[in-house]
Amino acid sequence: MPVCRIFIIALAFMLSLTANGWATRKSPPGQKCAVETTTIASVTIGNINKAPTMTNTLSFSCSLSRAIPDGYHMAYCWHIHDSSAGTAPFTYRYATLGSGRNQSKIGFNIYSNGTRVGDRRNAYNIIGYPIKMNDTLYRVDDPMTVRFEGNEGVSNLPSGKYVYDNPKTHVTMYMLEAGDELNDHNACGVANGDITGTGNKSGNTVIDINIRTYCDVRVGSDMTFAKQWTLQKAVNTQAQVVVNCSAGTDYKVSLDNGRNYTDNSRHMKRAGGEELVSYTLTPESWADLGSSFDQSFTVAGQVPAQATPPAGAYRDTVVVTVDLIR
Repeated sequence: MPVCRIFIIALAFMLSLTANGWATRKSPPGQKCAVETTTIASVTIGNINKAPTMTNTLSFSCSLSRAIPDGYHMAYCWHIHDSSAGTAPFTYRYATLGSGRNQSKIGFNIYSNGTRVGDRRNAYNIIGYPIKMNDTLYRVDDPMTVRFEGNEGVSNLPSGKYVYDNPKTHVTMYMLEAGDELNDHNACGVANGDITGTGNKSGNTVIDINIRTYCDVRVGSDMTFAKQWTLQKAVNTQAQVVVNCSAGTDYKVSLDNGRNYTDNSRHMKRAGGEELVSYTLTPESWADLGSSFDQSFTVAGQVPAQATPPAGAYRDTVVVTVDLIR
């Protein structure tokens, strides 16, 4: 009688799940680092609630006494401490004017690629891979963004220069072994802690915010019509008006009627004579709500068809006025 044997083969499936490991981190040989960026942002603001987002680049480099060993790669670490006293995590940084009861402040935060930078408990180290310039020189150019935050309900700030001057911008670089990653617990100094190690460099972080409402206006280009033999057809041209106001300032621009306004129309007058040529400007007024800085506006001019006057140079002067909208 045949014997049937059943073989049961157990297949073991294994899945290893591990948390972020610990990097084998070492200081590069003879490392010396230098911070190039000191002033992150400097801006004049008229309305803090319409303040623009500002961008800059944190630049620093580290030189080595010799090339790093085979099997290692370089990583950089940096963060900006808060200049205020205390150990609890903070929500906003503040640029201040005055002191004590008379102190006024403006809230903001610094971001790198969407990550908020720095904390009193150092929970926001920025890490990445530097650019290798050569075997003994590495460089970092990290884009930063300054966003004004925490100023809800703030109004009527005193005019003046609000300063955030923080001497503790830490930067350094480390050697990581092959397989080590940036998100390993101690890739930047101690776990969730301050940046440490040879070459650790502190630099200043300065942010200047001037609270002052101002506007400047200038003519980007005069309005010049091409030479004409006759005015049987309309002639068109344009000019540029440039307005530069403090950030967040609302304003209205208007053009006056010129020096030779008559019969409900602007006119250019012949040099050395009394003859007139009528013309129109479009638009005659407009508003801008907080765009700020150098805003260029186009004004279109037209000499409509009319009787041709004596030959000559015809001119007019129009005054451009900027009024603040409160």
